[in-house]
Amino acid sequence: AQDPADETMWPSDRYAQDRLTVAQREALLALPLTLEIAPGVVAFHARPDHDEKYLADAITDGQLVRAPLAAIRRRLKSLDRACRIVLCGHSHRAELIRIPGGPVIFNPGSIGCPAYDDDTPPAHVSEQGTPHARYGIVELGEHGRPDRFEAIAVDYDHEAAARQAEQAGRPEWAHALRTGFMQG
Repeated sequence: AQDPADETMWPSDRYAQDRLTVAQREALLALPLTLEIAPGVVAFHARPDHDEKYLADAITDGQLVRAPLAAIRRRLKSLDRACRIVLCGHSHRAELIRIPGGPVIFNPGSIGCPAYDDDTPPAHVSEQGTPHARYGIVELGEHGRPDRFEAIAVDYDHEAAARQAEQAGRPEWAHALRTGFMQG
């Protein structure tokens, strides 16, 4: 989380920050970078060592693409060898990746931001291609092994959300909410 006075905050972060109470901001700041939510199941936002760097993605020609397997392995090296499931986000892209000899990475996608552009070098976009809200379910079987991963895309009144983004002065976000793509 960022300081409310931080002028470099992304517009979407600023929008959310302005709607949180002090207690809510403090609760978010108190969250750990990683959390083991069950034996062998680790959750984090982006990477186990960094909250704003991609785990399974690389940037090519201004687009997020799958990172090479060796790069993903390096990014996971700080995790315990017993880790079987990694739950993450950050890229807003729904992904299920089985690392040979390692964990399964599950990113269900984004609930309210199906596309975004990031001008942090190298500038790039992430696009789901639909406005659906996404979430995931993991079912653990015998000995805590993953039996099933379910990525769910839910239709919702994305037009109402897009109108709210327009009222907040965010036409690019409105377009992303309507289409799952950035303008251009």
